[in-house]
Amino acid sequence: MIIRPLPLLNFFVVVVMFSIGLRTRGGELLSALGDRFLLVRTLLANCVVIPIVGFLLVHLFPLTSAARIGIMLLAAIPGTPIALQFTRLAKTRLAFAAALTFVLSLVSIAMIPLAIATMPEMVRHDEKPLLLLLATIAVYVALPLWVGLWTAKRVPKVASKLVLPLGGLATVAFLLLMWETRLMRHQAFDAIRGGGAVLAMFLLLLVSMAIGWWVGGPDRETRRVVATSTGMRSVIVVLYIARYCFPGSNVHVVPIVYFSLMVPTNLLFHLAFSSWHKLRPVEGTRPTKKAA
Repeated sequence: MIIRPLPLLNFFVVVVMFSIGLRTRGGELLSALGDRFLLVRTLLANCVVIPIVGFLLVHLFPLTSAARIGIMLLAAIPGTPIALQFTRLAKTRLAFAAALTFVLSLVSIAMIPLAIATMPEMVRHDEKPLLLLLATIAVYVALPLWVGLWTAKRVPKVASKLVLPLGGLATVAFLLLMWETRLMRHQAFDAIRGGGAVLAMFLLLLVSMAIGWWVGGPDRETRRVVATSTGMRSVIVVLYIARYCFPGSNVHVVPIVYFSLMVPTNLLFHLAFSSWHKLRPVEGTRPTKKAA
């Protein structure tokens, strides 16, 4: 392993959030969440509906205790910066994608103690995971976003020149992350195989994306962002909780398997979306014929 996955993930998040800050304005981030009805629908979907879906799934399949706990945690805790690799492609909703990632990351903090409190198998827990998660969001999500906004405001010419190379750097970092975690993901599949755990996680992913698409409203790009942000649960947070609160169990392999499922699924989703968007452009965006 050349680079450890967690520092690589943190680097990817910093680059993407800084890049988004360079391309947006502070007012755009606030106005992106101005649609309160959309925001409320998104939060209800992530914090109420999908946890209910997770509860139903763990009772439909004959899962082990570790798989059941892991899936319930995934269903309960939304938001992951990994979604930015895909939602940043929605250029007309870039500010909304960044703002939604930030909001869902903050919401995940509130969901952690609620999720853990419902687990009778929990070995131990204190405020340490909550404080570390808050610090992580501040350092890797909020701070680079603010630095990008400040740079775009103070030196706009420099900011415009940085956007393209930073996009390429983020893609390289993400591909390295996928490469460096290949063995870990393969071992996780072997550990969790059987009992329908993988199928239950895949159904959780598909249903979550479908719910996100539905609550996203009539705008295609908004639906695209909400579907991905809703389907991509907070695998890093769940992995941290699993290792800290359930040591000696296989709970930690569940978020790794989910990560292996959600990345290619969202890649296919965005490829299909782009193809569909080209075949059926939004009314008013079709090219007009030149007058003879």
